[in-house]
Amino acid sequence: MRIKTSSIRRFLWFYLGTTFVLLLLAFFLILHKNNYSVDTAAVFFQDFVETMLTSTLFHIIATIPYVIFLLIKSIISDYKRNKIKGLLKGTLLKVAILVTGLFIGNSVLQYYRLSEELNYTWDYSVENNSACVNDYYRIDKKQRGIHVFNISENTEDLEKLKTNNFEWITLTPFIDQGHYNKPSLRLISDDSYNTKLKHYQAIKDECDKYGIKIMLKPHIWLSDIQNGKWRSDIEMETEQDWNTWFENYDQTIIKYAELAEKLKLEQFCIGTELETTVYEKPHKWMDLIKRVKATYKGKLTYAANWDNEYKEVPFWDELDYIGIQAYFPLSKKDDPTLLELENYWRKHAEEISLVSSKFNKPILFTELGYKSILGTSKKPWEWNGMNSLYSKISKGEQLLCYQAFFNTIWKKPWFHGIHIWEWQGSGASDGNNTNFTIEGKPSLNLVAKCFKVY
Repeated sequence: MRIKTSSIRRFLWFYLGTTFVLLLLAFFLILHKNNYSVDTAAVFFQDFVETMLTSTLFHIIATIPYVIFLLIKSIISDYKRNKIKGLLKGTLLKVAILVTGLFIGNSVLQYYRLSEELNYTWDYSVENNSACVNDYYRIDKKQRGIHVFNISENTEDLEKLKTNNFEWITLTPFIDQGHYNKPSLRLISDDSYNTKLKHYQAIKDECDKYGIKIMLKPHIWLSDIQNGKWRSDIEMETEQDWNTWFENYDQTIIKYAELAEKLKLEQFCIGTELETTVYEKPHKWMDLIKRVKATYKGKLTYAANWDNEYKEVPFWDELDYIGIQAYFPLSKKDDPTLLELENYWRKHAEEISLVSSKFNKPILFTELGYKSILGTSKKPWEWNGMNSLYSKISKGEQLLCYQAFFNTIWKKPWFHGIHIWEWQGSGASDGNNTNFTIEGKPSLNLVAKCFKVY
């Protein structure tokens, strides 16, 4: 069967035009919904684009306008042949079939995504309904924290966190960097510093009312993440570039340390997942730590990646806690049992305890989180991609992952606490999603129960 060149050309115009419009809309949604700067939104957008363009579902969506065009063209042809009778017959038949198909398809997809059977009874007795935190830290010396976003000075979110036995929040300002092998970082201007100071002061004031403590934990975000490069891969090509990168990074971190000291924030993280820089220039990090200590008087940690970095960091002696981004794999299959997840955690615990003993330092999980999606235990570190739009929501697997952690790690004498990823704030989650957030999900109640000291 011969296909006209004009038809192929028309299809490509529709397809490429639709793709461009969808990507443009996605960028503005990322920018607007999360209140990011353009540079930060670009970081998320690039990752989003790479995921979308490898997704079969996206390419199917991109063809829909062309299908609609063909439908309209066919209806017009029906009208030309049989006037009103042809128009009505063609419209009713073709549009009805299309709409019915889309409705049934979407209904089947949502039924599948929400088809998990999870029998969980919410235990309200573990909640803290007093005016402030119970300060369980004074009993077991464990931090009970969570990374928060978009809360501003929203007392409703802090009330929910206090009610569910959280005693810490983590604030994560972003440091923009262009390329993994270029030393340019966006430095903090005086105006930006004053804006952040005012913003964090408002949050601090509200946290003080509840007795909630704060860790400030800056993150570098790369705007160019081609070839799978991310902040762990940051590596300069010349010694001059290394010096420039550290000058820029030091200046930024010292500014945040000044802010943390001015606001009397209880804890400061000097870096997050900067593995290659740690291996290549440990003396630069030692110098930075000295300058931070001269500026900030609270507790210090560094957030090392789970796979190997936390074992190799050479400056743990200079910090208060060994910080780990604890996205350890817990399974090799979907739908694992609690026992299987616990056995993986026990293996990881053996290696973690050795590092704690080596440096005689307590372990702090600077991040730990699981998406509520089938298979989250296999690669907990992975962000949601386009596949999350049609993947099965699994609050049950998320729940089991947290339960396995609390059953095996939480009460270890070398373990000092956890800062969960994440809480999006302002009632952003009703629980029916595949995101990391535990808001509106059984995992929130489980965490509250395990945080409680009986």
